[in-house]
Amino acid sequence: MKHRALLAAAGMLFVTLPLQAQQPFPSSVPSNQRDAEPEAAVQTGQPDQEMPQEIQRTQHYRLALDEFLVLVPIRSQDDIRANIETSRRDETRASEEKRSAEELERLARDQLEAQKREIDAIKARLKVAKNDDREADAVVLESDKKLAEGAKQLLEKRRELRRKEISAWDKALKLAVSTRKAAELELELAKARDQLRDRGSGLGAETRTLERRVNELEKRTLEAQKDRAELRAKVAKAERDVVNSRLQLLKTRTKIEAGD
Repeated sequence: MKHRALLAAAGMLFVTLPLQAQQPFPSSVPSNQRDAEPEAAVQTGQPDQEMPQEIQRTQHYRLALDEFLVLVPIRSQDDIRANIETSRRDETRASEEKRSAEELERLARDQLEAQKREIDAIKARLKVAKNDDREADAVVLESDKKLAEGAKQLLEKRRELRRKEISAWDKALKLAVSTRKAAELELELAKARDQLRDRGSGLGAETRTLERRVNELEKRTLEAQKDRAELRAKVAKAERDVVNSRLQLLKTRTKIEAGD
């Protein structure tokens, strides 16, 4: 009985309050709104006491929502659609960046294989020079071998970096998809809430069906938001891995340039 009474109270509030009252509310009236109230009252010819009454209605609405256990904050459908479009753009970008990183990883792999063959060739020439007691040639070839091995280290670090970038963009792509799906579910929930609001405070079978739909969509939306939060943590870790890999590449390059 208490649950139905709360449904009835919330339904009446949905009906009597304007649509914009369904947005998340600030804890207090913005200062610019307070400053603008007297001027607005003069322009519209309404008495000043009507503004506090509207604020009071909004506060009652907020309390009813808290009592009604609205666990997914109410947002406008336009805001939710904007989130969906943004996530689609993020999805496209992540997909493109991942393909680019894969191409760079293949290039680094091919360069690394070529460098390994170059080192093997230098080692073969060095062995011949030592067997022939050509000390001057051996010294030059030792220097060439050291430079070639330094280049190999750089290529190995570069390939490792590209792999981490691929992994990071893959996670970013999954996050964009998850964000879009969560927003799409939230949009369905917003539409179902509007249907329930338009239905009013009745206790018929159609109203109970709408209530069950709202509850189910709220559950699915929360689960999708949980998945999104977990993916955000994975993306943050992948970003740290990429930065650490770049630092390692920088240290290796600096060491080689210093001749260590």
